[in-house]
Amino acid sequence: MKKLFPILLLFLFLVPFTFNLYAQGDPLLRLEIETKSDAATYKVESCGEAGLALFYETTLKQDVYKFWVFVLYNKFMQETWKKDVPIFDNMTYRKDLVKDNFLFVLFYNSDKRKSEQYNCQVLKINLTDGMYELFSGLLPENSQVVAFDTFNENMVVGLNVQEKYSALYTMNTLSKETKPLFNVEDFESQFVSLMEDTAKNSLFAIFNIYESRTVYYMLIKEFNADLSEINAFKLVPQDERKFNSAKLTTVSENEYMVIGTYDFVKKGTVSSNDYFSKTASGFYSAKIFGSSVVSAKYFNFLELENMTGYLRSKEYHQAKKKADKDEDEVDKYSVDFDLLLHDIVFRDSLYYFVAEAFYEEYHTVTSTYYDYYGHAVPVSYAVFDGYKYFNAFISCFDLDGNKIWDNGMEIFNILTFKLENRVSVLFEEDEIIMAYNREGKIGAKIIRGPDVVEGVEYYPLETTFVNDKVMEDTKSNMEYWYDNYFIAYGFQTIKNNSLVDGSKRTVFYINKVAFK
Repeated sequence: MKKLFPILLLFLFLVPFTFNLYAQGDPLLRLEIETKSDAATYKVESCGEAGLALFYETTLKQDVYKFWVFVLYNKFMQETWKKDVPIFDNMTYRKDLVKDNFLFVLFYNSDKRKSEQYNCQVLKINLTDGMYELFSGLLPENSQVVAFDTFNENMVVGLNVQEKYSALYTMNTLSKETKPLFNVEDFESQFVSLMEDTAKNSLFAIFNIYESRTVYYMLIKEFNADLSEINAFKLVPQDERKFNSAKLTTVSENEYMVIGTYDFVKKGTVSSNDYFSKTASGFYSAKIFGSSVVSAKYFNFLELENMTGYLRSKEYHQAKKKADKDEDEVDKYSVDFDLLLHDIVFRDSLYYFVAEAFYEEYHTVTSTYYDYYGHAVPVSYAVFDGYKYFNAFISCFDLDGNKIWDNGMEIFNILTFKLENRVSVLFEEDEIIMAYNREGKIGAKIIRGPDVVEGVEYYPLETTFVNDKVMEDTKSNMEYWYDNYFIAYGFQTIKNNSLVDGSKRTVFYINKVAFK
């Protein structure tokens, strides 16, 4: 097992207006786990008031199982319990969630089955005492897990099957039965998102459907408590547009808001090869009343006022210049971005929609080979370096889906091979704090609606020992914990010549951070 370093008592404050970060004597914690490299499989999940879960795969195997370690820490980062859990050795971690004082973790083997009876397992572990159950099931082969949630006594998985079709599967915790709830097989499709309406005790699933070059839409299915279908809605885009994504949230009983991204389609037709591209030209909002869908409202990125991160883009300035000259036909022009979406936040009768923009970064490698006659021939090819994040967008909508304001936060120096949400958002009265963890520092910005209260500032995370110097910080991220507390975590290589045991160490760290 991994060696635990002594825990550092740490309290970081973020002060409005002055916007400084400083330490205090009240004990909040930093945890360090010694590791050989950042290839270790540490996972962190905030569990609210129940604490903080850390879990990772070990090298210990027995028969057809490998062991994962699960640890729960309380709010003071003291270990509450620790469990070794056997998981089928052919399965890998895919998704996890915390609900009703339980941590659920989905493991899945997408490869074609050989002699195995099952290709997925779900761990349900009690956050109070660490007691757990394991559920084994069978999902379609060669599938991508898009969404994972629980609904009453069922665990629900949204899948893209072999890149062309989508499905919704359930695993019942009482009967132990795994079965398809809904399949889209007649047309090409992709699974989009899941949402539970706790007030009605119903479940919503959204699919993106491509029937032909001119017929495509978002299909929204609603299921009741016993998983019987009770509603189906088609969200059809306006001419020369297509929907890329969708998030759904409750407005009131039988009233819902859908917010997502859209892209333009030339001459109203699109091929199946181009349809499922995630590149977006703007946001849209649409309301569902009872069994009817209100036409969507569209917001071209060129119309947004405070998306500061893309102002350096040459393409943006060119498109904006053309649109300004032809205001009556602004939708002819666009600038496109790839976006990662957050769940919609409903607060004070307003909807907040957050997305993070990124692009694929490459570098060119040129080498030389010699042909039959001995002539030197240069050959160049592109090498993928990762996904480069450059901005977080936030838009505010009223109850009718009208955009009230927008704003943004610049993101620097995040280049990664793993796409996941990096920016955390905290609402404090009429102010919003947007923050992310990168290179051992917290970058944070305060906004008030469309106005900037404090621009992006960077504050270093404290380390365990005096004279610690962070040489490298990788795979860092942060997420909300509870109240105004967040956790910042990642891998660090630290040098400290004053330590007797060694001047250099590589650790997985977790810092508890408070914004005030």
